[in-house]
Amino acid sequence: MTTIVKAKVVGNQAVRPEVFLLTLETPEIAAAARPGQFVMLKVAPGPDPLLARPFSVHGTDGGKLLILYQVRGKGTRLLAEAEPGLELTLWGPQGRGFDLGGAKRPILVAGGMGMAPLAFAAKVLEERAIPSLFLNGGANQESIRGLEDRLEAMLVAGIERGSVERLRSFFAAKTKAAETSFSGAPRIILGTSTEDGSFGHKGLVTDLLEESLSASQDLQPDLVLSCGPLPMLKAVARICAKQKVASQVSLEAPMACGVGACQGCVQPAAGGGYLRVCQEGPVLDAAQVDWERV
Repeated sequence: MTTIVKAKVVGNQAVRPEVFLLTLETPEIAAAARPGQFVMLKVAPGPDPLLARPFSVHGTDGGKLLILYQVRGKGTRLLAEAEPGLELTLWGPQGRGFDLGGAKRPILVAGGMGMAPLAFAAKVLEERAIPSLFLNGGANQESIRGLEDRLEAMLVAGIERGSVERLRSFFAAKTKAAETSFSGAPRIILGTSTEDGSFGHKGLVTDLLEESLSASQDLQPDLVLSCGPLPMLKAVARICAKQKVASQVSLEAPMACGVGACQGCVQPAAGGGYLRVCQEGPVLDAAQVDWERV
């Protein structure tokens, strides 16, 4: 059930140039939020801008809601100026989040600001003692600086930064007994790629995904969660379909209402018709999407 509240700004700190962590005091929404969901937020108290904006839930901290956002236009520029004590209107949590039930060997694939909802998913997986492989990609080291620090800050046990060889062997266990080899801390292995090679693997994050899936043997990854630019999501869907691994993608779309009324966020569905990102998504089974028409 959607809750409309006025939430007090507790913090609004820069984590890297043009990327901020907004902390809002809103116990009702924080208690209900799940990884992959979003909220509709009025970025300023007045009538300008008129419409609310959708923001992924980055996490929760007690009765506080965390939103990790990038300054991209007038609205987010205004939001970056919000100071502690200011009250903002928001409603949510909205939409369908990641289905983590039953996942035993997941891979999380983030591109750019796709880190925002996936860090929340990684936290929940860690709390459930489920080891996971987190693949993060960006254009260069500067573009991912601060984002991976946010991931590490979300986790209790921290992360292990893996070499390409370590990533390839993560799920390449020969026997079921090896499934427990990652039961101790850290539970998250992080692999990074940059397009210019300034940090981690040189190339695309989907290169790391393809290598990891190809290297898997008896303990095949059972779920891939992804959020990032559309070309990346298309590539993830293609790779997972080829390897016959279940895949969930988090789509981004312009929204005016966030409750399914305006139809402004529709995406083409496999088999015809359309899906509302704010209602049937934003997280969808990759097989539900007609990637040729997106």
